[in-house]
Amino acid sequence: MSRLWMWWAFLSVWVTGAVLVHLFYIKRIRLSAERILPHVNIIDGKQLRLRLPGGLFHQSQSSLRPLGNRSALDTLAGYLKRNPRRLLVVTGYHTPAESQQTLVTNLGLVRAHAVRDYLLNTGVPDDQVKTWGKPSEVLTFIRDSTNALSFAFQSIVINAEWLARHQKYINLFHPLQLYFPTGSTEFIHTPDNERFTHEAVVFLRAHPKERLRITGHTDSVGTVAGNLRLSRARAMAVRDQLMPQGLPSRRFTLVAMGDKNPIAPNALPEGREANRRVTLVIDRRSYVRFKSVSPRRR
Repeated sequence: MSRLWMWWAFLSVWVTGAVLVHLFYIKRIRLSAERILPHVNIIDGKQLRLRLPGGLFHQSQSSLRPLGNRSALDTLAGYLKRNPRRLLVVTGYHTPAESQQTLVTNLGLVRAHAVRDYLLNTGVPDDQVKTWGKPSEVLTFIRDSTNALSFAFQSIVINAEWLARHQKYINLFHPLQLYFPTGSTEFIHTPDNERFTHEAVVFLRAHPKERLRITGHTDSVGTVAGNLRLSRARAMAVRDQLMPQGLPSRRFTLVAMGDKNPIAPNALPEGREANRRVTLVIDRRSYVRFKSVSPRRR
């Protein structure tokens, strides 16, 4: 009787163990076979290597899922602000079925714009992020989520328009550079240089003895005499554009520097582009007098 009982006890333990082992391996196989969305890589040579989690968007949705307090996008924003000559290209993807469900023609572009808006809200310049949207038949969805993004970098071409946009107004006594399109004597207008010229006119009307200094510059191509003539012609062109605002020519001091005061190497095309400019500033002596009569802080 005792042997029979021991036999049944052994059989019960063996069956229970076999079931547990069987269940363990089935669960292990199921877990190992479960698919995971791959990370989205953000790579710019050896300078930047970041990864975003795979589940960035819900199916047929364009809003970024929460990425945490300090995400890779925040690191990306800092990188772009430290490297203003790097252009980020964000491509968003969508399936044709998603477009039919949402009635959005290019859902991928809207997804790319979500990343762009995130970066711009952190202070990245809007001309440093470019977006595209493309349909994809192979977009992967896992648990109603997809990655749907790719990132690439390009070098920004330095031209007169780029240089003009990156000139920032500080005050009338801090020099501001004006740049010109190729073959034109009219400078490229931006919100910052328009603010400078507007406030300069207001200041000069209120201070009849003060003057605005307009200094023309060139690159090193050509002769010294030719560059002096060209730099003076550019300064005069700027003066002539400001005079219709009610200021006589005697309120401007024109200076022709030619190629004597470069701000970038003339050996490079982009350096020559930067040197072809006109500088605006209220004379420093006006700044000293203006500061001396300013009310003191209490």
